[in-house]
Amino acid sequence: MIDSTAGGGRAAEGPAFGPRIGVGREAEVYAWGADAVVKLYRDGFDGHLAEAAALAALAGHRVAPDLVEVVKRDGRPGLVLERVAGSDMLDVLRRRPWQVRSLARVLAETHLAVHEVAAPGDLPDVRQVLAARIGDASLSRELRGFALRLLDGLPSGDRLCHGDYHPGNVMVSGERVSVIDWPNAARGVPESDHARAILLLQWADPLPANGFVSRGLIAAGRSMLTRGYALAYADGADRPLRDLEPWLVVHAAARLSEGVPEERARLLDWLVRALHAFEA
Repeated sequence: MIDSTAGGGRAAEGPAFGPRIGVGREAEVYAWGADAVVKLYRDGFDGHLAEAAALAALAGHRVAPDLVEVVKRDGRPGLVLERVAGSDMLDVLRRRPWQVRSLARVLAETHLAVHEVAAPGDLPDVRQVLAARIGDASLSRELRGFALRLLDGLPSGDRLCHGDYHPGNVMVSGERVSVIDWPNAARGVPESDHARAILLLQWADPLPANGFVSRGLIAAGRSMLTRGYALAYADGADRPLRDLEPWLVVHAAARLSEGVPEERARLLDWLVRALHAFEA
């Protein structure tokens, strides 16, 4: 029986774990039989609570892996998940950059499908999450106050928000598209989650160039992806988008708490310009 609210679950026996197939900051991923994986969270991280709640809410919607059960191993919580075939959209874009426009539409349509789902009540309010992150960010008093004032005027909502939606967290396998990695799930208005996605697409540190694709082509493709995603999302939304610019500002301020050195100067410059524009 799955206990997604208390972090419970049966003790996982060692032999059920197959080879390790992925490593991240918060968790490791191991094979679990032929059709599943187990995401084993590291000590000190509790994202399994939000992830399990989000995946339970998404059951039957076919936009995320199925949650099989919650387990523990050596005191560490783990989620047994449906094993999703295919590649993440970021890898598809690297290999087939000429598909950027169609992939942008898929990225938007999948995000809209997520936002049709009501969030479980035990997920945090995205406004509270953002307030905490802005408080933790290395910002001047003026910029922090500006971001918090904007956030205070933004609405709460009851839609499921991923919290870190970008092509690297979207798996593509034929006609099946699955959104993975839900430890930052929250409840809020769709515009908040949409703004975070635009921020990551437009402002996150760019991918390194490789032997086949130059930084210039990456930048051009990134611009096409961001614009295509934003337009397709707005076209597919069931109502006009509201407060998108303020949401972008508060997400930019919150993003600084994540400490990505390559992004800091760009985000601070953008925040200063936003301050002057909003308070002119």
